[in-house]
Amino acid sequence: MNDTAIIVTSYCGGAIEEPQRRMTKVLCKSLYESGHFVILASHSIIDFETQKYCHISVYDSDNSFHVDGIPERHRFHSVAELTSIYNALKVLPERFKYVLKTSFDNDPTIDYADIIEKCKQTGKRCVTDKWDNANAFGLNLMFFEPEFLKQSMSFKDLHHLDKTPNMEHAWFNSIAEKGLLDDIHGEVGNFFGHNIKQYSHDGGVWVDEYPY
Repeated sequence: MNDTAIIVTSYCGGAIEEPQRRMTKVLCKSLYESGHFVILASHSIIDFETQKYCHISVYDSDNSFHVDGIPERHRFHSVAELTSIYNALKVLPERFKYVLKTSFDNDPTIDYADIIEKCKQTGKRCVTDKWDNANAFGLNLMFFEPEFLKQSMSFKDLHHLDKTPNMEHAWFNSIAEKGLLDDIHGEVGNFFGHNIKQYSHDGGVWVDEYPY
C-alpha cells in the first residue's frame, strides 16, 4: 500500500447532509486506521473531526457543472466530481504511483487493501467497473495511474458529455478515441469478489439505512 493513495470524494448537503457527513467520516476513519494514505476532496465544508482521519483534505466551494463553457448540457454533479478528483491529484505527494478513488458513501468494511493488490496484478494502468452491455466505465471506485486519468479524461474532453447520457459513457468514449482501451481493465459484476455497496443514491437525494 506504500505506493498507493486513496482519494475519497464527497459532497454533503440538503436534507440528508448529516447522514452523508457521517458516511464521509466513518469511511475516512476506517481507511486511515487501516494504514492507508487518505486524501479527502470535497465540495462541501469538511468538519475538523473528519479532517483528523485524513492526511490531506481539499475543499472546493465551486460546484460548477461546466468548465470554460463545456459541456454545453447541464450534467448534474459529474463535472464537480471530476473536479474533486483533479483537486486531489494536485496535492498528491509524488511518491505515490497509484491512486484508488472511492466515494464517501461506499461501504467502509470493504477490504480496500485487497482490491488495490488485485488491481495491481492486472498489470493495467487503470482498473474500474465495466457496466454490463454498455460502453461505460464506472467512476465510483477506480484504480489508476494519475497520468492515465489525465490522458483519458481531462477537462478538455468534457465535450463528450454533450453526446452521452452521463460521465461514465463520456469517459469510455474518450478512452476509445485516444486508443487507450488496452490500458484499462473493466471488472463486470462484483469488484474482484467485493460487493461495492453505496448508501447514497440519485446524486444524494436519498440514503439507505447506514449501520456504521
